[in-house]
Amino acid sequence: MEESNNYGHQHPLLLMLNQEQLINYGSGVADCSRCGEEVSAPCFCCAEHCGFYLHKVCAEAPLELNHPFHHDHPLRLMQNAPYSSAGDYICDFCDKGDNKFVYHCSCGLDFHIKCALFTFNIAENNLKELEHVPLQDPLISTENGDEELEGVSKCFGCREPLTKYTHFSPDCGFNLHEKCAKLPFKLNHMLHREHPLVLQFNSERLSCKICLVTRRREFVYGCSPCKIAIPIECALPSPIIEDKSHPHPFTLFPRRLPFICDACGVEGNYASYICCTCNIIVHKECISLPCIIISKWHDHRIYHKYFLPRDFRNSDCDICHGEVNIVILHFMPVV
Repeated sequence: MEESNNYGHQHPLLLMLNQEQLINYGSGVADCSRCGEEVSAPCFCCAEHCGFYLHKVCAEAPLELNHPFHHDHPLRLMQNAPYSSAGDYICDFCDKGDNKFVYHCSCGLDFHIKCALFTFNIAENNLKELEHVPLQDPLISTENGDEELEGVSKCFGCREPLTKYTHFSPDCGFNLHEKCAKLPFKLNHMLHREHPLVLQFNSERLSCKICLVTRRREFVYGCSPCKIAIPIECALPSPIIEDKSHPHPFTLFPRRLPFICDACGVEGNYASYICCTCNIIVHKECISLPCIIISKWHDHRIYHKYFLPRDFRNSDCDICHGEVNIVILHFMPVV
């Protein structure tokens, strides 16, 4: 037990190096005055027993953080977010609301102390923050067999289902594939040859240059001067994807060429996937359509098929009653 400076508190603070010291100090369940989470050693406790506690990492957090994932401006440690008198904010990393101390940027980014420092260590390729977090293996099979699991957690980096690869799931709710913790910091991409793209937070909420989708929480490869953002899943797509409902694998065709997806009939403009054997071209997201669905409008399970029988006659969808384009993907009932 050591006496330390008071980090802005009116009384001296004692440093508790282990849990035994904290118990002997007489502390029950208490929360850190900066992050609001339950306190554990190493931590600082008020020598006057006034109920003030600080995690050591929260107490020693720098007042200004030059974060590699947000190189435009420094993040400043503030007691409250500047949006309201209550200081409420939503962390742009873990997506949880809070009104405690915050790392804030004038461009509108807000992070819990632990979230800011956690991502800082990942950016610096200092993975000691993950050393105490056991790697979890992907699910090999589920009770539901081939049926798609709804609401499955996704990797913060690539947005792929967490269960596809070995991954970290720390207590803070942040989920990350092991491979995404080791992503290259810079990337030369054929879509933007003028400058290298840098791994960063999507602070300006830019839509993806490839899929045109805007997501609030994710890493992107971006070029700030050119206002370009490409999420990891689009910047580093899988070269080959297997589809359980199709007999052949789909191969990435990374060219900026417009195409009409043979699955959904919607136009795409980059990074299609092709099956040369069957001569079909699809969006990446269309490959992940579930193999089987159950509809309240039909008595049997409905299987995903890429091709209709040659004797197909009905041209109207049995659910929306719109005309069915027989050259694209359909669902066919199998009794």
